[in-house]
Amino acid sequence: MEYIIHLTENCNLNCAYCYEKKKDKTKDISFENIKKIIDYEANQKHKKTRIIFYGGEPLLKKDLIKATIEYINSKKCKTKFSYGITTNGTLLDDEFLEYMKRSNFDSIGYSIDGDMAAHDLNRCTIDGKGTYNIVKENAKKVLNYFDQATAMMVVTKNNLSMLSASVRNIIDIGFKVINIAFDYTYDWQDEDLEVLKKQLYDVADIYKKMIMAEEDIYIPMIDEKIKSHIDKSYDCNKDCKFATENINIGTDGKLYPCTQFVKNKDFVIGDCDSGIDVQARKRLLTRNINENINCVECTVKSRCKHLCACKNYVLTSDINGLSPFTCETERMLIEISDNIANYLYKNNSRMFIQKFYNKKYNLLNQVVERKYKKG
Repeated sequence: MEYIIHLTENCNLNCAYCYEKKKDKTKDISFENIKKIIDYEANQKHKKTRIIFYGGEPLLKKDLIKATIEYINSKKCKTKFSYGITTNGTLLDDEFLEYMKRSNFDSIGYSIDGDMAAHDLNRCTIDGKGTYNIVKENAKKVLNYFDQATAMMVVTKNNLSMLSASVRNIIDIGFKVINIAFDYTYDWQDEDLEVLKKQLYDVADIYKKMIMAEEDIYIPMIDEKIKSHIDKSYDCNKDCKFATENINIGTDGKLYPCTQFVKNKDFVIGDCDSGIDVQARKRLLTRNINENINCVECTVKSRCKHLCACKNYVLTSDINGLSPFTCETERMLIEISDNIANYLYKNNSRMFIQKFYNKKYNLLNQVVERKYKKG
């Protein structure tokens, strides 16, 4: 089980595409509510549980993070707790990184959009100053402690043409895991998709060259599609843990199925006082598995993330809605990833064979297992 605790709605940055702009920046979660959810989870007697610290910017609440971990340690329950954090990186320092290393953190989501040109377009301070220099400097510190930290990229209109250069830059900094996410709030047009396709083919070329040179890289939007190409039983939709293994805890003390739904009263599935509302969660899950009628007969639906409720909701205001952008980008990624797989297989890439045919291969399966394994 994984709980994503939204410690605060406050943030020290003012990112252009942030979906949390309407949140109350004075609002923090109470320590009492955190203790309640920890007590609830300890009573569930799962073997493993991960706590992810989220915001706003969670490092504005370092003391609350430490208090939470201290409280968990005092419980002395049989559940093994591990920790993660999603951060903009600007407030990290060696002292806190050392604390994280001692405290069983194993998941670091680090926001960085690429090189200075791409990053500083959107990820700025409250007074409009770019943050690339401090983010790059702190990224190197993070990677000294956590070499499998995930670079969290956001692609939107104004940095789209810089995508492949940004990926190259992030790799040069030292990241091996790069999560590329689209700004789904942007009104994407046909001309944007043409630029995106070219950029993704350039990213694919970087990926192929690295794997051929036996330099490890994991880009979920590519790796998952390759896996679905090779393993016909693999369903890309199963990676979504909507309302099941990932529970978000808002600053209001209520439980939600996904980060995008926090503070949305229509998606409450419990609270810190009573824990998960099983019936509310069941109703939501039942809604989510109802495929859009246009997807039912689609030949690639198991390879497409058409059941991603949060993405569908942002794009269509309906968790079962179907956006043309989803169809186009998913088909594009399938085509590109299949080309990568065919190329690497035909060229007898040793790393490719290990990565997708050897279950004991280190990076891909460790990352997937760490992120998705049930507690």
